[in-house]
Amino acid sequence: MTRPVEMLLLLYAESPVHAGANESIDVIDLPIQREASTGYPVIWGQSLKGALRQAAEDAQRAGGSAWTAQLVRQVFGSAVGADGEESAAGLLMVGDAQLVAMPVPALRRTFAWVTSGMALARLARKYRTLGRPVPPVPAVAPDRGLASGAAWTTMDEQVLGPCVVPLETSEDVKQWAGRLAADAIGPADDPVTGHFHDKFVQDLLLVGDDTMPQLVRECTELNARVQLDDGKTVAHGPFYSEYLPAETVLAASLTLREPSDVSRGAVRELLGGAPLQVGGDETLGKGLMWARLEEAG
Repeated sequence: MTRPVEMLLLLYAESPVHAGANESIDVIDLPIQREASTGYPVIWGQSLKGALRQAAEDAQRAGGSAWTAQLVRQVFGSAVGADGEESAAGLLMVGDAQLVAMPVPALRRTFAWVTSGMALARLARKYRTLGRPVPPVPAVAPDRGLASGAAWTTMDEQVLGPCVVPLETSEDVKQWAGRLAADAIGPADDPVTGHFHDKFVQDLLLVGDDTMPQLVRECTELNARVQLDDGKTVAHGPFYSEYLPAETVLAASLTLREPSDVSRGAVRELLGGAPLQVGGDETLGKGLMWARLEEAG
């Protein structure tokens, strides 16, 4: 039997993303998915797999790619409710897309990406399945932070969203920023990705365990929406939808069982730097994420 292929899918949000949870929370009628134990935003594996399948089906219909109806079924399994089809599991196993770094407003440099020791340690495990070395995950006090760039340490404290955090520079965070900028955002010498690559290298902050939960809870986006009737008066609402902000970075592990050159190449083509539609509100311009794939070896 052919050995499974381990892959790391990195997602970089071009627009706000709404991967919806099951129940409303407080005043938020349509919250995003979150981990029960940490409160970190997440995109559950079943939601992500549905988005990948939709992208493969779109590529099949568009033509000009390796994707065929048979290959879609082989990789992603039989469609739910497909008539006359024997139920079959797909060859691609999709993990949850876990938070790596989220943008938060700041009084310097417009915004910074915040991450935590736990988020980087989880990402380090994913890189290890690929056999890739990673920088050390630095330790930081619960109420302090570490910065990749010196611009964040010209004052004793920095305002990040609702928090005031003392920062100092860290060579380890700088190395992580360089790795993630290259793998998740794109090359520095690309005219499209170069600006945000360079900003990420300078503006990644690792904050302590007392600060990160508050930032991921209070720095998502809330949109008030209404539904109008034919007379242009409000029929329903207002109701509040929550979104992961644009520029958020997430990571998910993928495993392709019994890989062939065709299936591996098709997955690589589908997720190799292409935009991907994830979550709801597509017609409102939400949910566009750039996908980049890292493979073992």
